[in-house]
Amino acid sequence: MAENEGNSVTLSKDLIYGILITGMAVLLVISVMTQGFGVVKCQQTVCAPCNNCTGGTTGNTTGNTSGGNAVTVMQIPSLLSSSPIMGSTSGTVTVVEFSDYQCPFCGMAYGSPWADAYSSQYGAIIGTVKKIETEYVTTGKASFRHYPVAFLGQESVDASNAAMCANAQGKYWEMHDALFVAQTAEENDGKYSKANLKLLAQNISGLDQAAFGTCVDGDTYASSVEDMTSDWQAVSNANTGRAGTPTFYILVDASKVSKGEVESAAAGSSYVWGLSSDGKTYLIVASPEYAKLKLALDALAG
Repeated sequence: MAENEGNSVTLSKDLIYGILITGMAVLLVISVMTQGFGVVKCQQTVCAPCNNCTGGTTGNTTGNTSGGNAVTVMQIPSLLSSSPIMGSTSGTVTVVEFSDYQCPFCGMAYGSPWADAYSSQYGAIIGTVKKIETEYVTTGKASFRHYPVAFLGQESVDASNAAMCANAQGKYWEMHDALFVAQTAEENDGKYSKANLKLLAQNISGLDQAAFGTCVDGDTYASSVEDMTSDWQAVSNANTGRAGTPTFYILVDASKVSKGEVESAAAGSSYVWGLSSDGKTYLIVASPEYAKLKLALDALAG
């Protein structure tokens, strides 16, 4: 009970404890729903690392050429070839990252400057992309594809469109880097407005700025990005029952690597794996945790 004494109000201990408990419960719910008070929002398609993607596939199986044992059929995005590739297109192993330029966890996986503040909590995934580039792509052990998706709002579409506009001039990776360096933990805050995207591009040597600006303003690749996003969502849900970013796929040429090698590499990091419906490609669904991803890559691309 609250008692009026002149101009003062006295609250009972039970009421105070009740208020405190209610407040803590509210904060806990907010924290869970935002995965850290606004660092990232939870949605049906989420910006959250796929660390424990377990089964969820359609359950189809197919015979494997290395002995006839049945393996899970995995889907590969039909628009995968539209995604830019770094390294050889005919190598044995390709790492594919599906990410949204606004997704904070994608920024962490890239190594965006702001992410260092979260190193104690998310250090396992910070800088994974750059490490793959340094240790596997530049050494010729594997290639890397970045598959841009956009599900966090208009600036996600605009950022991916800008990246593809730069790709049309052979400058995808330069724009890719510029976007992630400019990233913050906030979404749709204006950093990827069309005006700012054109400002970012001014630092890219050899880029035709006029053509790039026309491409950005005209949303030249916006529908393509949206198609790629839908394609990825459908495939992700079929393969693992969820669509989250960043997600990494390890694609392995089935004509060059045996089922046993793939199965062993996937098991070493507790990864889901299977074979494409055409029997040509093994697919491992990997997490952005570099140490675990490296175990699988070393086993297959070492």
